[in-house]
Amino acid sequence: MSAKILFAGGGTAGHVEPALAVANWLHTNKPDWEITFVGTKSGLENQLVPNAGFQLLHIPKVLMPRQITPATFIWPIKIVYATVKALKICRQSDLVIGFGGYACPPIYLAAAILRKPIFIHEANAIPGWANRLGVPFADQIFIAFSRAGQKIGRWRKAQLSGMPIRAEIIAAVHLSPDEATKIRQAQLDKWKLSANKPTILVFGGSQGSRHINEAILQSLSIFTEKGVQVVHSVGRNNPLPPSTENYLPVSYIDDMSAAYHAADLVIARSGALTCAELAAVGKFAILIPLPIGNGEQAANAADLQIAGAAEVVDDNKFNADWLISNWDQIWHKASNYQPSVRGEFSASQIIGQAIITRVGSGK
Repeated sequence: MSAKILFAGGGTAGHVEPALAVANWLHTNKPDWEITFVGTKSGLENQLVPNAGFQLLHIPKVLMPRQITPATFIWPIKIVYATVKALKICRQSDLVIGFGGYACPPIYLAAAILRKPIFIHEANAIPGWANRLGVPFADQIFIAFSRAGQKIGRWRKAQLSGMPIRAEIIAAVHLSPDEATKIRQAQLDKWKLSANKPTILVFGGSQGSRHINEAILQSLSIFTEKGVQVVHSVGRNNPLPPSTENYLPVSYIDDMSAAYHAADLVIARSGALTCAELAAVGKFAILIPLPIGNGEQAANAADLQIAGAAEVVDDNKFNADWLISNWDQIWHKASNYQPSVRGEFSASQIIGQAIITRVGSGK
């Protein structure tokens, strides 16, 4: 039996990559099924989804007003318009699954109007507004963090699936020490960096972080003094600083699995996907939660901090002075960190199998 599954979500890698992980699992196990993605024209899905071989459709981007402005009063018109567009896309689908982001609210509303089965995966420890809007209509809810299920209402019935992460990162967890060393060396050779120096991997999410970028650039002297080399993903829309012998700026890192292998320490925002990948690969990190939204990034980082796998720093405290004054202590923690035994990562299979079961039942 063939089926049509619609994946919704986008904006950042944190919404797109988990969706792609599930879609890839589903495509492997149901190659005759038609899998389509829907996003907006401005999100990272426009690069990641076509590169993964899936069709991407677009609906208008509708921003949720966070305060009362003139734009607040035309928001209902925009969401209705986007929902009308979404109705056309959802009509032929057998099931809709959303992963959060700007594309999800109109899709959830359209699917509910058409009485299509709706699945939701919430990546963050504190659910975002898009998924909160969709939950009343959802047939099944999956969460990556147990604390997300502590919310009121239907969140309490959510299934703890964990985070769907890229297959290549899962595969890397099971490599032998020799295989891991070869990947590390190959990546350092690709970057033209030394295997005999500690390597820091810095990224501020898929869009980069100007605040983190500035702190790193202002700290390069201490890294040079300590003999540390830095690979710095500054974000696609940010200018590339000049490189040096020990400093390699890049716009974006496509092969995160190899990058994690090459890194001895990670400095990053604490998006849900980043936290899940750090837990999987067992790398110590300095995490700087993004101080906007509903505090989800601070909540995401909490488990890693409790496990001794991360140093969590408030955004307003993280700067070059903090890095320089705390470097010796941080490096001592990173050098001595021993990750706990990591279990199986089956979130993609859990969600994918639930989709197969639901579509097969015809309920």
